[in-house]
Amino acid sequence: MKRILLLLAIVGMTALQGCSNDDDRVDNDTIAEVFEINQNTNFNSLNNYRISYTLNPPIYNSDMILIYRLDGQDAGQDVWVPLPKTYYFNGGDELDYSFDFSTREIFIYLGFTNSAVLLPEFTQNQVFRVVIIPGFLSNKPAKSSDKGIATPASIDYNDYYAVMRAYGLNDSNIKTLKPSK
Repeated sequence: MKRILLLLAIVGMTALQGCSNDDDRVDNDTIAEVFEINQNTNFNSLNNYRISYTLNPPIYNSDMILIYRLDGQDAGQDVWVPLPKTYYFNGGDELDYSFDFSTREIFIYLGFTNSAVLLPEFTQNQVFRVVIIPGFLSNKPAKSSDKGIATPASIDYNDYYAVMRAYGLNDSNIKTLKPSK
């Protein structure tokens, strides 16, 4: 009888074991995103040399935004320059791109010292890439990695391709942002 009770106890403990209460795990698997702005992106006096795009869904206050402008091609590869960017011309004239953002919207500005520098290659059909890096990733303390994984301090944020590699992004991840109305 004792053996039957022992056997039933072992079977009962095995069969009636409940689920664990392991639901306190925090998911820090945040993912960086990249968007392209390329639809009739023109700077002119009608839009006060400013374009705006709504972020839907909004980003968090801790997120970091990087914006790159397509500046041409070199050996068949796109050349992306980070904003802000200033171009200097003969005679001391300047033209610059800058941006700011909130949790809900991005603004890109074209500034200039003389309207003579407003050439079509700077004002018409502009293409930008917006990289949104979640705060968890952008605020991680820099530390050396024995696995060869880039840390925020080791990433060259001036190099669009280095940023894409560091955050595991590629051209298939790119979404298009629609202009704000």
